[in-house]
Amino acid sequence: MRQHEALAAQQRALLGEILRRNAGTEFGREHGFDALKSIEAYRAAVPIRQWAEMIPYVDAILAGRDGVLTSEPPFFFHRTSGTTGTPKMIPFTRRCLALQQHTLRRWLDRAVLDNPRLLQGRTLALLNTAVEGVTGQHIPYGALSGSAYFRLPPAIRRTYCHPYAAYHIEDGAARRYALLRFGIERPCSFVFSGNAAALLGAFEFADRHAEALIRDLHDGTMCGDFAVPDSIRAIAMNEFRPDPQRARVLAERRRRGGRLRPADYWPDLQALGCWIGGSMGHFAPALRDWCRPGVPLRDVGYMASEGIFTIPLGNETPGGILTLHTAVFEFVPEREFGRPDARSLLAHEVEPGQNYQMVLTTTGGLYRYAMNDVVRVTGRVAGSPVLHFLYKGGQVQNLQGEMLTVDHVVGAVTAIASEAGLNLRHFQVAAELPARRYALQIEPAAPVPAAILPQLLQRFDRALGSINENYATLRGDRQLAPPVLRVMQAGWFDRLAEDAVGRVRRDSQVKLAVLVGEAERPELADTVIGLSAIQP
Repeated sequence: MRQHEALAAQQRALLGEILRRNAGTEFGREHGFDALKSIEAYRAAVPIRQWAEMIPYVDAILAGRDGVLTSEPPFFFHRTSGTTGTPKMIPFTRRCLALQQHTLRRWLDRAVLDNPRLLQGRTLALLNTAVEGVTGQHIPYGALSGSAYFRLPPAIRRTYCHPYAAYHIEDGAARRYALLRFGIERPCSFVFSGNAAALLGAFEFADRHAEALIRDLHDGTMCGDFAVPDSIRAIAMNEFRPDPQRARVLAERRRRGGRLRPADYWPDLQALGCWIGGSMGHFAPALRDWCRPGVPLRDVGYMASEGIFTIPLGNETPGGILTLHTAVFEFVPEREFGRPDARSLLAHEVEPGQNYQMVLTTTGGLYRYAMNDVVRVTGRVAGSPVLHFLYKGGQVQNLQGEMLTVDHVVGAVTAIASEAGLNLRHFQVAAELPARRYALQIEPAAPVPAAILPQLLQRFDRALGSINENYATLRGDRQLAPPVLRVMQAGWFDRLAEDAVGRVRRDSQVKLAVLVGEAERPELADTVIGLSAIQP
């Protein structure tokens, strides 16, 4: 916190260290790092870059050239999931590793301060494998969420209820079953995954396979219906013991409640760790519905393959303070991004309540790199801005000039669902250009009476207009047609998740879109309601 009180000085010092370390690199020589003595000089010499402009440098590293971006060679590459295009290969050095380990320890420190019994039981983590392959120069690459497993403090790794090898199970259903089977064997106090949808999917999966899980708990076995490798079964055979009494308790709780919930098999669960902001925020009510009352959600922080950039300072908030030790942060006002005269503000210059595009300079060789992420400054703590991730830049739909964002649609749908008392497994708002309208697709967790569907759609229309004045004006002028509501079949959410996993092969990193230019799986609609006869 002392670093945050000296925010501007700390950022200047970090930039000076980065420039000194890397003055002799190809990039450093091209941009005269050895002559840059201030942040102002640095910003004048180095333009803001998108990933496409970084590719030649990274390709040179992948080809085996030393000293391209950093004097210290990368020993790992964080490979993006590719959900927004061709996967990126982000260089990761030993210096990056030390700073990331420091960040993860600080995250854990704060989480335990707020939840003192967080690690009293076991931990279940839904992550990816650390290493997915190697480059032509035999440097490993993989996902941040997988490699973070080995970067967490030993204190938390010792609490894991499952072997790391379980992440390597090829079959998705078998992998999920194995992780849950290890998780149910001993009550967990902490369960986390970057993706809230992955947690929700795991809870629903456990309920669907409740009989097998309870039978396995009773017998001390692992179900043979899933393609779990023999090596994992051997570990299970050594660890599992028959527990008929606990199996009977779970069976009775399931009978009384109508489903098997984490509240039944993890009665001492202290917190769920996952993203609770941005497009993931709408999963929060469903997660709470599965757990005992009072179990808090703990945001895992604003992170990407490029690094971990915030540490939340409390439960139930997606906002966090900057990890000032990991990167030099710049902020471009959202509406100015891409303009030649766009301002670039430092962390101590941003204003609460404003949206910005993030620009980073990291110890891993990214220099004034545009993340294409939009964040909102929600306040300050010890002089440092508190950031709330909103959405990827470009995740905007604009049929007639309304500039509808993910933040707008999440706010509108969350409001109408809360007002109507609805629990939605998933929703999606699609811009339909030929009809000049938006389509709201929802999959309710329980059937919705047909009589309230027109009211629900009308409330959605009004809610969007109250959040986005341009939308309201264009609807009033009939430049935008009335929206349409599609109530999707049960299983639509699962189909979208399967489609996404098939594309990126990482179930814990799949982020299902909630604002799209083309509706996904519209053929799975059971009911379609329009507002053509209702004025805005």
